[in-house]
Amino acid sequence: MYRARMSRAPWISRWLGTPRSAALALAFLIGLALLGTVLTGTAEAAYPGGDGLIAFVRGGNIYTIDPGRLASAVKLTADGHDSGPRWSPDGQQIAYVHRGNLWVMNATGSHKKRLTSTAPAYAASRPSWSPNGHYLAFVLTKRGRTHGYLTRYSLSARSIRYFTTTINGHLIRVAARPAPVAWAWAVTTPQNASHGSYLAYEGAGALCPFADEYCLNLLGFPSQSGYKNGFPSDEEGPTMFRLTDPDWYPQNPLYYQDLMTSQENCSGGHCAPVGLDLTIGATPAYLGGYDGVYSPSGGLFAYVVDNRRGKPRIYLGGPPRMHVRLTTGSEPDWQPVPAGRPLIRGER
Repeated sequence: MYRARMSRAPWISRWLGTPRSAALALAFLIGLALLGTVLTGTAEAAYPGGDGLIAFVRGGNIYTIDPGRLASAVKLTADGHDSGPRWSPDGQQIAYVHRGNLWVMNATGSHKKRLTSTAPAYAASRPSWSPNGHYLAFVLTKRGRTHGYLTRYSLSARSIRYFTTTINGHLIRVAARPAPVAWAWAVTTPQNASHGSYLAYEGAGALCPFADEYCLNLLGFPSQSGYKNGFPSDEEGPTMFRLTDPDWYPQNPLYYQDLMTSQENCSGGHCAPVGLDLTIGATPAYLGGYDGVYSPSGGLFAYVVDNRRGKPRIYLGGPPRMHVRLTTGSEPDWQPVPAGRPLIRGER
């Protein structure tokens, strides 16, 4: 099967203020033809809005904090076994992982509800909401395995489905590393502003171009409800580094360009952060940073840096080279606040 490749051209981030590449890969246009449809729809970004609270993890518990009020941290969970908080597109709920299962709770920490019960046999990774809020995407991994499968949970049907693609004429599950994924309703071409539903994830097995190498993949569908026979793209060659923790720019992101990742150097099974890649192939900015997420307005981002003792701390970044410490913790995610809706601060 022909695969579209992620360009290794040095696209430079909007934050650094340098010119972007204007050309899209011809391989992607071929990929659109193989999808058998034109990807169109209402322009819907990956979760735009006003900049609300930041959810994060400290000591295995989930907190929220108002980035404008540094003493405002509110503890939402308390048993020390929680991770991966993700705000819903309307900013009203938080999806997270509790002891390997997917859960969801209100922004205040109330009404906690378990969505899956596969753990400990199968564990879920940090999830991502579809831009319409109807689904959650995550990697479901069998205990003891190094990779799992990209999975969709339907909140209305309360069901799990595996994302699939075709390789060499065979329909297969999309193999992925147990790492965070990111979902966006992205612009496919700037010329006609058509849209598609895209998931960024870390590929594994046949979905990586070279064995035992890291690869950041995209999986595309014409609609957000789609999960069968998506069209994958992957990196064009082996890499000495890992791109992880993907996050889309929130305002009409452009397919495989407006995607922030953490770049890590890996050897002997251990990976160390190099810095944030603000676009694919760009020189890492904010050295030592990882877990980067954009604010819903796109004006700032939150990220994590370890201190000399390896203790994670969350910072706020933005132009020009802004670097402001927010709090101790990791895995930040920024709440989108739709116009006209008040900020939910949580119960103390």
